[in-house]
Amino acid sequence: MAGSRLVHLFLLILFFPSLRAAPNTTAVVSRIAFGSCANQSAPQPVWEAIVGFDPQVFIWLGDNVYGDNKRPFRVFGRERTVGPWRNVPRFYPATEEELRRKYELAKANPGYAKLRERARVIGTWDDHDYGVNDAGKEYSGKVLSQRLLLDFLDEDEDSPRRKQAGVYASYMFGPEGKRVKVIMLDTRYHRDPLLSDGTILGDPQWQWLERELRGPQSEMTIIGSSIQVVSNLSATTRPLFYVESWARFPREREQLFRLIDSKKWGLIY
Repeated sequence: MAGSRLVHLFLLILFFPSLRAAPNTTAVVSRIAFGSCANQSAPQPVWEAIVGFDPQVFIWLGDNVYGDNKRPFRVFGRERTVGPWRNVPRFYPATEEELRRKYELAKANPGYAKLRERARVIGTWDDHDYGVNDAGKEYSGKVLSQRLLLDFLDEDEDSPRRKQAGVYASYMFGPEGKRVKVIMLDTRYHRDPLLSDGTILGDPQWQWLERELRGPQSEMTIIGSSIQVVSNLSATTRPLFYVESWARFPREREQLFRLIDSKKWGLIY
């Protein structure tokens, strides 16, 4: 996913009574913040604004760090990373130690550390924290990347996410009558090649998602995807350039829309 050097912040305000402490599963949640595309090596003053918003839940939507390495932009020369004569990939995976250090740097940011003290932090990944730009199921380092991401998110050692293939997960917040369900998708671990019109989620995750959407009811459901769902930008810009999105897998996107449409209760965002 193409990302900037700053965290992209999105705030969703749910009109429930305010609560200041980080939520447990029965506390009413009224403030949720979303973030992505956080270059751990760049200044991140945005954390001050996020902490000032005082979210009870913060959701990472991917590229939580830029874990892969990047060669210079070169059209000509011995190593050509872009253009019709490209002979080496511009992005390549980090070693385990490099990726671990990048997560440690991100976690040590004072602003982010303050947020972690005050809010419940959950999340999924995108390509640059998964392992390498635009990668899918073919990426050989995904098992290691999953472990390091879950360490970064302070996932319990006995969490089901540490035993499954992929980092998809769901969370329920709030008491009966004011429940908010958050569903985090994994658009990397099982994704077929970009031009295949194959699968994004893979059969096990599709089955899980269907159970989640038809499971315990909530007044509001939030589905988090690390790539664009509604946008058709790639369809209007190709062949000049492509943007990763569900639109590049039209059958998968239609299946997602049908599944959401079949949900008979609550609101979905």
